[in-house]
Order: sequence, then structure tokens, then C-alpha cells
Amino acid sequence: QWCKEIKVGTWQSGEGHVTFGPEVFTWLTQREVPDVGFVTLKMRTSSIHSAIFDKQSCVLMIHGMVEVPMDKLDRYYDFLANPGSPKCYLCLTFNDMNALAEVLKAVPRLKQRTTFQTGTLSAAAGAGTSAAARQLA
Repeated sequence: QWCKEIKVGTWQSGEGHVTFGPEVFTWLTQREVPDVGFVTLKMRTSSIHSAIFDKQSCVLMIHGMVEVPMDKLDRYYDFLANPGSPKCYLCLTFNDMNALAEVLKAVPRLKQRTTFQTGTLSAAAGAGTSAAARQLA
């Protein structure tokens, strides 16, 4: 599935294709990981605690463990950070709701853990003046 933006914590990986399977998500970074280069990152679906999808901005925030070169991204990403901290989320921006629907069909655990909101995260997709936007920045 194509994502317009992929963020690991506060690190922007760029746009790209994410392969969503029932057990694992994988994607190749579009930007180089500092001091590492381009790498394939993954998230095991068993690590997903929760997810929030904003219908207005098409942003999916997943609280789960992304397997990354931790010492290289630790200033941007921390799976153990308190929920609500922007550092503990994988954020995926989809083109539309249909793209997310396909992903939820392919990944039952994500479907079970996803809640839907309207407009709560939309400011995060824009200029970023609200509290939600500051969390994602």
C-alpha cells in the first residue's frame, strides 16, 4: 500500500510502499537512516498496542514496536515512551479511507486495535498549531 508520509517517532522516513501482512509490516526507508543508510524497517503486528485513525487527514498512528537501528534513531523514536509522546508512534498517511480499508482487511490485529476519530489529527497534517499537531511534529 502506498503511504504519502511515513514517520517513525519524529523521524520522517518519507513516502513509500508499505507491505502489510498479518504478521509483519515492512518498508524500505526513502531517506537514509543517519549513519546507516537506506534500510528495511519492520513492525511485527503482535507488538501493536493501539492505533488511531483520523478520517479527515487519513493519518494512522500506531503504537507498536518498529524494529529499527535503535542507537541511530533513539533521539527520534522510543517505543517505550509514554503513550501520547510523538516518539512512540509509527504514523502512516494514506491517500484515502479505501487504502486503509484494504490494510485492515489484511491485518486483523490492527483492525481490532484501531479506533476512528474525525478531525483530531487533521491539524497534524497541516501547519501544526494544535496539541495533536505538536504531538506528531
